Amino acid sequence: MRDEAKVRFQDGMRVTRQHMEHLQDTLLADAIQLRQALGAGKVCHGFQTVAAGSDKVKVSPGLAFDALARPVILDTETEVPLDFSAAKKQVLALVYSVRAESPVNGVPSLLYHRTGVEARAAAPPYADGALPFAEVDGTGGTILVFQKPEWYLTAPDHRHSGQFRADEAARWRYDGVPLGLGDPRFDSGFVPVPAGGEVRLVHGLNTINLLVQMQCRLANGVITMQGFGNSFWYELAGHQEVALVRSATGEDEVSLRVALWPFGAGATGPAMPIAIAGADFLAEFGQSFALDGGRSRSFDGKPLKKYVWTQMS
Repeated sequence: MRDEAKVRFQDGMRVTRQHMEHLQDTLLADAIQLRQALGAGKVCHGFQTVAAGSDKVKVSPGLAFDALARPVILDTETEVPLDFSAAKKQVLALVYSVRAESPVNGVPSLLYHRTGVEARAAAPPYADGALPFAEVDGTGGTILVFQKPEWYLTAPDHRHSGQFRADEAARWRYDGVPLGLGDPRFDSGFVPVPAGGEVRLVHGLNTINLLVQMQCRLANGVITMQGFGNSFWYELAGHQEVALVRSATGEDEVSLRVALWPFGAGATGPAMPIAIAGADFLAEFGQSFALDGGRSRSFDGKPLKKYVWTQMS
């Protein structure tokens, strides 16, 4: 056998705690490297989330590795109570902890994995490595659930349907990004977003069952995805809006862009164009100013032929 990090046992050798801890640490390091290669910070399968009334959801069994490459596992269906009194929109996250038993000289000798499910008002990423797997929205009195494909590893035998499906072992998995998408139903173009700020856009697709592509354009013109999920991200603000969000750090002059493709039942799109008149501003009497509705959108990419402005007061 070739030499790598291991313990070389010899006949008649006295095996000490140091030998056993080295063997255990080596195996654990190898396991962590394998988890990172597979995709730390992603759900492997499961954790399908469905509403169960107006104040709780049910989460199916599943397997994932959190941002620190620790296993988070639910062996049975779990019911998660929700309290929307402080925040109507929350993120469900898998939280790793350790259960300790069998103390010897005051030191636990057996450690076990333990996984909890928490509802958090703050958006990911999380300093404790907790893994997001679902968003819940209790705004309308009923719970809406959305699970982002980018939180999941693609199934090895994926078919690029863009859907979640049960595999042969009845495990819930993401089936891969659909191919041949055609033009997006909504394209924001590059929109300036200040550090620590957000810009909300009306897409009008009447669904949160969306495939989302996001890009960042830096001040030097470079278009990148570096920093997605940390420096910038999107939030689906209900069925009609998408928010482009930036963290408080990073360059001042950054523009973000999202393109949306609806899929699944109910994604019929808006019947009328969506008017985007720009941000509010004040002008002194007699001062000239410009009105720009150029970010207004029509469904299916049809051209807008006419703009009408109405004086309200």
